[in-house]
This record gives sequence, C-alpha cells and structure tokens, in this order.
Amino acid sequence: MAYNQTIPSLTGIRALAAFLVLLLHADQNIPIGVASAGVLARGYLGVDLFFLLSGFILTFVYFESLRKPTAQAFKIFMWHRFIRLYPVHITVLAALVFVVLMAGRFGLTLRAPEAFTFDTLPWQILLLHGWGFSDRVSWNVPSWSISAEWFAYLCFPLVAACLDRVRSEHVLLLVAVTSLAMAVVVFSLAGWGLADAWIAPSAFVRIGGEFVCGAALCRYAVVRHAIEARSRLNDAIALTALTGFLVGAGFGMPDFALIALLAIFIAALATSDGLASKLFSTSPMVWLGEVSYSLYMIHFPVLRTLNIIFRPERLHAMGVAAAVVAYVLSIAVCVIAAAALYYLIERPLRVRLRNAAGELPRAAPVAAGFSAGRVG
Repeated sequence: MAYNQTIPSLTGIRALAAFLVLLLHADQNIPIGVASAGVLARGYLGVDLFFLLSGFILTFVYFESLRKPTAQAFKIFMWHRFIRLYPVHITVLAALVFVVLMAGRFGLTLRAPEAFTFDTLPWQILLLHGWGFSDRVSWNVPSWSISAEWFAYLCFPLVAACLDRVRSEHVLLLVAVTSLAMAVVVFSLAGWGLADAWIAPSAFVRIGGEFVCGAALCRYAVVRHAIEARSRLNDAIALTALTGFLVGAGFGMPDFALIALLAIFIAALATSDGLASKLFSTSPMVWLGEVSYSLYMIHFPVLRTLNIIFRPERLHAMGVAAAVVAYVLSIAVCVIAAAALYYLIERPLRVRLRNAAGELPRAAPVAAGFSAGRVG
C-alpha cells in the first residue's frame, strides 16, 4: 500500500536532531559549560536520531518501489539520495578548504590542525571517509554520518526486500528490537563507545542497527494501519518517550537505552494526533527541519571559523557574559548560514535535478520535506 500523505511532525523532529548536535559542538568551540551535563552532553545522539529517522522515512517513501527493485527504480532512488546529499556536502567542503588555506596564508592558528590534511580529502570528496578508508575523522567532521548514510542507501533495497517478506506486525516489532539489540551486543563485545563510533566498522554497526530499526518500525506502523488512524494514546506515548530521553540523558541512562526511547518517540509521533504532533508540526519546527541538513553540514565549519575569531581564551578573560553572547551569536550565525545554503544550493538543485534520472511511479509516495540525510 502506498501513501500520498505527509507527516510534518517527522520533519520537525529533524530540528531536534540538528540542534542536539549544534549546541554540543557550539559549546566545544565557544565553551560556556552548557554541554557539560544534562541532555546537551549527549548531543551526539542527535546523529542516532537522524539514523532512526532515515530508516523510517525512506521506508515510508520508497518501500513500494524497492521491495522488488528494478534497475531503474534503484537508479532513481540513488540519484534522489545523491542530489539530496552531495551538493551541500561538496559546497561546504569547498568552503572549508578555502578557510583552511586562508588561515594558513594569514598565519592564523587552527584548532586541531591535524584534522585538515590534504591526504584525506579524496575520501571526503567521494563520501567514503566513514567506510574505513581513512583512520581518522577530518575536515567537516559531521559528514562522517553522511558517508555512513550513503552505505545504508546502497543496502536499502536488500532491507526493503527482507521486510517485504514479513507480514506479521509482531515479527516486525521483533525485528526493530533485535536490530538495535544486536548493535548493543557488538558495541559491548568490541568495547566501543558510541560517542567515538565515527569510522567503520563501528560506524556501520551504529547506522545498521538504527536504520533497520527505523525501517522495521515504519513497516510495523503501516501493517497496523496506524499512520492513517493516528491516536491520542500514541501522542501520550510520544511525549513520555521524549520526556524520558530528555530526563534520562541527564541521569546517566545508557546511550542505547536513550536511542530506544528515540525509536519509540519516532514511531509514536508518526502515528499520533495530539500535543506532540502539533508541537513538531508547527511552522517554525517544520522550517528548521527543512533546513536541518544544511544546518548539520555547515555548522562545524562556521563554528571552527568563529573559534578562530573569538578565541576562547580571549572570551574567558572578558568574562561569562561575553562568552554567553558569543555562544548565542554563534548559534544564530549557524542558522543564518544554513538558511542561505538551503535556499541557494540545497533546495534549488534538489527541485531542478530530482527527476533527471527518471520518475518513480505515481503510486509511490512523495513526502514533502522527507529527505533523510542525515545526520549523523
């Protein structure tokens, strides 16, 4: 069954994911201490929220065309993902290279200059830097998750084909739980920490478990016909899961337990009708969700540049008030830069080039604002 409806609240969730990462990274570059505790200290989980959303949304949009994929359908799908990710990625990367070259020319000291070596640049350009071809995170650090997303896209037809064989809603729920549980087991046995799982194989396990979990939860909701028949009960579940995540993050709840709450939050919100749905469907939240990919991709270079300008030691000497003003200003500058990137590069190219590889059958759903890109 295909759906022509949209779920604006899931676009709004993207704003939450992007700001979790943004607020954490802003405090790392212009430290005022807001990310030393509480949910902001776990801001890296915004990437995991993107991964879960990616599996859920891509399944909602592309499942019908890829559950029994043809070469043409796969080509269109991959082109859609390419035109969604690559223009922003390459634009930001080029801008970052320019900043690094100019900083060197004018004798400005970069924070962590070892992250800007040109031997890793080809892997960045090809979006393969998260696949283990490089042994370190470099250049636009958040783009590792986009590299991981690219791997998930290649695997998505297989995921869709496997889920198509499952007709029982209970088995689909079991698949969602099992995929996340398997990631927990692998991370535990390997001794990996989620905050440092940026390069394969840990990055693959991270996105694999979460992407499949999101995909299975989408199929669970579809089989139950819960997306059409949204309920107030699911709205209460969504609010409870979100509250549990926000509170639990500040009280030492394990990362994967928090990710499980995020998975419940997504599935419940997609099938809800009430306060949570209305909150994440408001115009500001949907707009921030629309620009969230540009925000996610551009915020790190912007913060790096502001770090050079403001100098944390200089702000520290000027007092807390100056540091807070600089922190808030950095957030505003990131949002403005993201909006410019979205309106000048991301949206125009996506709209103009979307059907360059052909069009999916009209039966396939097209959800406005439903581009997962993570991330990450």
